[in-house]
This record gives sequence, structure tokens and C-alpha cells, in this order.
Amino acid sequence: MTTSFSVKMLLTSTTVGLTLLFGMPAQASSITVPDSMIVETVNGQNVSIKNTIGLSHGQQLVEINYSDLFQDNADDSGYWVRSESLYLTLEVAENQRYELATPDIYSAEDAREFLDNPQVTLSVNGQQQKNVALLTQSQLLTQLVLR
Repeated sequence: MTTSFSVKMLLTSTTVGLTLLFGMPAQASSITVPDSMIVETVNGQNVSIKNTIGLSHGQQLVEINYSDLFQDNADDSGYWVRSESLYLTLEVAENQRYELATPDIYSAEDAREFLDNPQVTLSVNGQQQKNVALLTQSQLLTQLVLR
């Protein structure tokens, strides 16, 4: 019984070690977005985890959608405020934790105002903070054409 247990432990340890060595992408940096935002793609590639994702070193294009449910009163079933795709261009350094934060949004009106001019706070490793504009598709295309 102990030999069987030892073999299982050895196989499990080996499998975990190989998975960590070969199965994990070399993405030591990550970005986290608030619950009201979902990351759809990074550089045009769909992502399966929507709120915290790994990022490769270098220039990244992150596609994000905003959606939140608001209720005016207790009897109200509420309604959603949703954005079209918004884009963040980001120069990713190695081994960094990036985090986006929206301004305080308490109502559907606040959400619509935010979406009229989507500015978020970007922090790096929980410290350096700067305001960053999220771009609409047409703004992104205009920016690319003017380069």
C-alpha cells in the first residue's frame, strides 16, 4: 500500500512539475479588470479567463467590454448598460501586475457618462497610477492610420 502511495505521489509530483515547466505560457505579467469589465481578446486572440489574464512582454492590444446592471428602486428589475468594444494599448514590461479601475459608477447615468469618455486608472504593481483612455474601434483605427 505504501509503495502504491509513493508511486502515485511521484507521478503526481512529476506531472505537476512538467506542467509548470512546459505547459504554462511564459507570461509573468498580468492585467486585472473590474467585475464590470470583461477582457474579450488580447492581440485579436480570444481569452478564456475574462477578469485576470496573462500578458506577454511588449506592445499589447486588449479588447474590453463594459457591462453593468442598474436598478432605480427595489421594485425595478433593472437594466443593463453595455459598451461596444473598447481598446487599451499597453506596453507590457516583464513581471508586472497591471490593474484597471473605473471611476465610481453608482447609476446608469454615471455609466453612460463613463462610456461617453471612457477613462480608467491603470496601476502597475499596485503603485504607479495614471489615467488612461480606452479607445473605441473608430478611434483605434484613426490612431493606427495616423502613425
